[in-house]
Amino acid sequence: MHRLPMKLATVAWLIVFSTGAFAQAAQSTTAAQRGQAAASPSQVQVDLLRGLADVFSRGMDTLTEKLNQQGYRARVYSTNGWQAVAHRIADKYSRGHKDIIVIIGHSLGANATFDIANQLDRQNIPIELVVTFDATQPQPVPKNVLHLVNFYQQNGFGKPVSAGPEFKGELANIDLTADTGLSHTTIEKSPRLHLMVMKKIEDVVRKDLANKVRATKPKTKKHKTSA
Repeated sequence: MHRLPMKLATVAWLIVFSTGAFAQAAQSTTAAQRGQAAASPSQVQVDLLRGLADVFSRGMDTLTEKLNQQGYRARVYSTNGWQAVAHRIADKYSRGHKDIIVIIGHSLGANATFDIANQLDRQNIPIELVVTFDATQPQPVPKNVLHLVNFYQQNGFGKPVSAGPEFKGELANIDLTADTGLSHTTIEKSPRLHLMVMKKIEDVVRKDLANKVRATKPKTKKHKTSA
């Protein structure tokens, strides 16, 4: 899969989500899920991370509730909980529980999604989707991430995200600077953006791309025994 240029990706997202076609697309994909679903919401683990001191990121809690209502397994953490998230994912993966992994964060919590991704990349564990809201210090996207959507405003906080040298997935930087109804402390609370995130998760569940990625296991040498 080739990475979309930032402008093309942004235009594509705006076309889909800023028109009435969004509702029809959501209905059609939901119908497809009921018919020939490749995966169910219960197979998707969504981990969400709040920003500074858990004070300004309560939209993460609201989005967690919405996702759980749709049947996903969603949990919300403080920013400093990112290591626990990475450890739990790696532990389950090592025991054969290869969930479809989605990670979402706001502000410092968005920064932490890159820490999780990089740690899991070192263990060859794929991440289906990362969604960031106004990451203040984003890192280049590592190769184990299949899709990354970055909502940001050039407001002194948010920044665009760049691809790492080995990244071959889909990267969409959605510049919302012109939306004066949003700010760094409200961007993650937007019902419109929540809807976009849920639609994106629905798409990746339907396609189930994570099942096509297998972690590379270290080769073990066979020792010959003498007769």
